[in-house]
Amino acid sequence: FYWSPVKNSNSLLAEYLLNCLLFSHKNVHQEPPSMLEVSGNPATINCSHSISGYYVILWYQKPIGDSILKLIGYISNQSPKLEDEFKDHFILRGDGSKESGLHIEKLQPEDSSMYYCAASTQKQKSRTWSESGDGRECR
Repeated sequence: FYWSPVKNSNSLLAEYLLNCLLFSHKNVHQEPPSMLEVSGNPATINCSHSISGYYVILWYQKPIGDSILKLIGYISNQSPKLEDEFKDHFILRGDGSKESGLHIEKLQPEDSSMYYCAASTQKQKSRTWSESGDGRECR
């Protein structure tokens, strides 16, 4: 999903339209497919999977206009681990073996990005990833 500014005809209040970009696996799902939120409001997207033996859910951010994916963090066995640059802004919830939620308490303009979740059998080291795969954009 990603946020992009939407102007209100009655005010200059910035709103953010949330669309999803699903990681390319039919058994990994992100919800909601879309959300309209005001800057400063909270937002949560959820990720679930039904893949046996996969006990880690990873979250990635792809800044608009960029071709790389940044690892936000992951959750495994109900233990979240956020990368340093995301610790003060994002919250990870869930168990990792079936579901996880990525929560932002107060949306900010710099949150304008594509967000991916992925299921894995293991934790990934902190690194930046090049975008690949057949992600599907929901509008």
